[in-house]
Amino acid sequence: MALVRTVIIVGAVIALLPSDRAQQERLQQAAVDAAQWTITYCDRNAKSCETAADAWEVFKVKAEFAAGVAYDVAMTHVFKDSIDLASNAAPAETSSLSDRGTLTSRDLEPRWRAGDPQRPR
Repeated sequence: MALVRTVIIVGAVIALLPSDRAQQERLQQAAVDAAQWTITYCDRNAKSCETAADAWEVFKVKAEFAAGVAYDVAMTHVFKDSIDLASNAAPAETSSLSDRGTLTSRDLEPRWRAGDPQRPR
């Protein structure tokens, strides 16, 4: 669907382009002038760009602070219960099995082999 929409939009833009060579050259020159004017904005308005850069720095600091606050709130209030439940659900024998990671003896039993009487058929 997005491809069809893109094709329709691109087709409409192409259909709206001028056919006359002189109009095409004027449109091309207008596009070049607009790009040049946009690129050289800070050369013409240094004070505005300095103010914008300062505002951007303040915004970044505030955004970092907001992200830190959101993380702290999430970790202390939202996920606290789920973390506590996960730590309580760990089996007691896990800590003594450091050479096997978190596997217990029951995890290591080969229940998948043929002829296993506990395997459902």
